[in-house]
Amino acid sequence: MRFLLKILFAVVLLLVAGKLEAQEAIKSAEEIIADIYEQISEESETEIDFTNFFDDLMALSENPINLNSTNKEELDKLQFLSDTQVDNILYYLYKSAPMQTIYELQLIEGLDMTDIRRMLLFVSLGESQTRKQPLNLNEILRYGKNELYFRLDKGLETKEGYRFVPEEENAADENESRKYVGDAYYNHLKYRFRYKDRVQFGVTAEKDAGEQFWGEHHKGYDFYSAHLELRNVGKIKTLVLGDFRANFGQGLVMRTDFSMGKSSYVMQVTPKSNGLKKFSSTSETDFLRGAGATFRFGKVDVTAFYSNRMIDGDTLNGQFSGINETGLHRTLSDLQKKNTVNQQIAGANIIYTHSWFQVGTTAIFNHFSQSLQLRDAIYNRFYFRGQNQLAASVNYRLRWQKLNIFGETALTDQRAMATINGVNFSPLSRVSLVALHRYFSKEYDALFANTFSETSRVNNESGIYLGAEIRPVKYWKVSAYVDSYSFSWNKFGVDAPSTGEDYLLQVDYFPKRNVSMYWRFRHETKAHNFSDTLSILPVVLQQPRWQVRYQLNYSFGHFDFKNQLDVNGFDDGKNKPTYGFSVFQDVSYDFQKIPLGVNARFHVFDAQSFENRFYTYEKDVLYAFSVPMNYGMGTRYYLNLRYDAGKKLSLWLKLAQTVYADDRTTVSSGNEEITGNRKTDMRFLMRWKF
Repeated sequence: MRFLLKILFAVVLLLVAGKLEAQEAIKSAEEIIADIYEQISEESETEIDFTNFFDDLMALSENPINLNSTNKEELDKLQFLSDTQVDNILYYLYKSAPMQTIYELQLIEGLDMTDIRRMLLFVSLGESQTRKQPLNLNEILRYGKNELYFRLDKGLETKEGYRFVPEEENAADENESRKYVGDAYYNHLKYRFRYKDRVQFGVTAEKDAGEQFWGEHHKGYDFYSAHLELRNVGKIKTLVLGDFRANFGQGLVMRTDFSMGKSSYVMQVTPKSNGLKKFSSTSETDFLRGAGATFRFGKVDVTAFYSNRMIDGDTLNGQFSGINETGLHRTLSDLQKKNTVNQQIAGANIIYTHSWFQVGTTAIFNHFSQSLQLRDAIYNRFYFRGQNQLAASVNYRLRWQKLNIFGETALTDQRAMATINGVNFSPLSRVSLVALHRYFSKEYDALFANTFSETSRVNNESGIYLGAEIRPVKYWKVSAYVDSYSFSWNKFGVDAPSTGEDYLLQVDYFPKRNVSMYWRFRHETKAHNFSDTLSILPVVLQQPRWQVRYQLNYSFGHFDFKNQLDVNGFDDGKNKPTYGFSVFQDVSYDFQKIPLGVNARFHVFDAQSFENRFYTYEKDVLYAFSVPMNYGMGTRYYLNLRYDAGKKLSLWLKLAQTVYADDRTTVSSGNEEITGNRKTDMRFLMRWKF
């Protein structure tokens, strides 16, 4: 009877909402991932390594989650779902499993048609399975999938670092140490092997532009990486060898993956991925090198890992002044700092999971072969110094009725404390609320901390964040947050304790399957130093910045269009306010007679000052995530091509150029300086599946 009622209810909903066809209702996996990355990255002025997230969703598109045998860990890979939505899906499955039709997703509280359309590519229905089948080597070799990637990038203009300019004899050595020792090509090779979601193996080799591939100063690729990941092998939940990432709790002690911050996904304030996972990126920082394993004993997961790798630092007399995280070794000076410090990390995590609560503890010990001694400055007075650091935390999560409460509290061996705590609440199916409080003492400076915060460093900050997502009527969604924060000690560029506020309001409207738009307003007030020759003491002013955006997406036939308009303003407290303007048009077309996809953009921008700069997401070749900064006045355009030469071979090519119209005679500075008013980049990628 229950089965018949569910089917009848689903049929009624379908008649009301219209028939859902999976192939028509969803975008490709790559487009969905690009949409999510755009929303997250444009609120961050630091580069986000999105590779693991991309890998997870691409793997799910090939091996979808079986909703009748899923858990929170699997559903958390769908980053576009909030914690409340994931909990509601699990609660529905607990009450009504097994699901008989995918259309039952419409019965789950808090899921709208946009969420469901995104989910369809990554979920499926199958028989409920309580245990994984043992791994079989013959099946792994027979059904495993191999991929080989080759990428080549080059800037078409000559940069100063590659230019040979004769110098006077006494200055020759100095100039030689500053110029790039390699050519202007970026190149990487990647090999990937995957068997379902249980076996993953890969090797990566990379050379950045300016690094020498073969010559007097270096031979071979500059960076090599390899990983092996096994899942669900007997009592072993996860085993990683080689390069890997570790993420636990809210990230107060250990998070080497990216962490959700402030964005238009206002409910996404907690990290999604936890535990050990492979490292498959070309980033040369934020990873561990060694081995780790997670063992499952009933409701208890026990994780232990060890890492031993060389890092870059400017060493002198058994000390180093800081960690070089650029990963660039283009000059003789860079090469002298390469792999000069040994870093060893040992860590453990124990977590207990019950049906309605979870509690865990994490401990991390770090050891440098030399002592870290930062250059003295007021703002970094409380940053970590020394060779050893021990940090530990307790994290929790519990669900009580419609409340989802979570948090983590951490201490270092210097007795410095940090804590972050929050609650999700959904009083109605159309209303979701979140509140998050954070306090990081000025003495707290855990080396691998990465959590929700205003700055990239989990240190010297306290604040409260309130977010709401409301669906008042059909086709409309309203998202808003307010974040108020303070710093009890000086920051870089702010020579006094300070406060700040950040507001966002976004209204989404999606009347049809092929039409969507949104309006966004964001206002932020931050403190900055004010330079005045008449002032003896430092003067700190609150400097507001606002931005308004309108975006329209629509499709017609095989064409997809995207229009975006941005306007911003900035007031430094002394001079006249400055303003910025940005508008672009995207056009995408997929040919039917030939396996070719084309994406093009024309972009016009006018940012009067550096504070009016725009960060604008661009489509790119596979596994490349581009959010260039546009400052000054000019135009930018690009052409992005994808050609599928059969089922196994795919080729991407991107050509992009920025032309400045503000009377500048050079672009950028130092070794990156280009003579002229334009900058052109070419990028090529080949993927071969076998």
